[in-house]
Amino acid sequence: MRIRNFFLFLLLISACMRANSQSRKPAKGRIVSRYVQEADTAKKVTVRFNFLGVGDPYDENASFGGEYRFAPQWSAGSDAAYIFSSKYISNAEKTSGFILRPFVRYYPNKRKGFLEVQLHYKYASYQITDWLGKDVNTGQAAYEEYTTFQFRKKAWGVHLIGGSSANLTENKRLRMEFYIGLGVRYKKQYVPDGIYLHQNGTFVELYNPHYNTVVLPIGVRLVYDLKTF
Repeated sequence: MRIRNFFLFLLLISACMRANSQSRKPAKGRIVSRYVQEADTAKKVTVRFNFLGVGDPYDENASFGGEYRFAPQWSAGSDAAYIFSSKYISNAEKTSGFILRPFVRYYPNKRKGFLEVQLHYKYASYQITDWLGKDVNTGQAAYEEYTTFQFRKKAWGVHLIGGSSANLTENKRLRMEFYIGLGVRYKKQYVPDGIYLHQNGTFVELYNPHYNTVVLPIGVRLVYDLKTF
């Protein structure tokens, strides 16, 4: 899954670079040229869709977002995603959850490149049928019961992201945006009425109650300027 997503990312970057080279050609017509000049400084409302969310190797999700560019070099907005499937825990029968990512963005040259500070919150619930520790006291279970339960995960984090975009239309309203960054996250995992210590598999540390991790957010979005004023 990771290899497939990596090659998909390279393919999308290639398409963006090709579209970017085409977008540098002189615009045809006075109407398009005037719109391009005005769009560089106008306030904008933008909608976007993250391609790689549906192929996330951990928590597959459908991610949409919005951005309000309130000044030539500044914008703010948020992405929201619904988690519909997961390979994070191999024995999960069902998965549901959501992701919220509010952000503030700075455009150094007022055009394509940007720097972004992004907050991250994720909640996911995994339905598992297995042996669950019950009557827990100071981290130790008095006995185990074979049952179906919800293994829950919460994650908080902050990301620093840089990226650029390539125009897909002459008026620059439709674009492909790609980004990469670095971040840190704190995760809390628990079962509301028991303790679950899964010791089999490759990534048993995924089941630890608390841990911190460094992440490398990377993605490709389809971006469209919904309104300019």
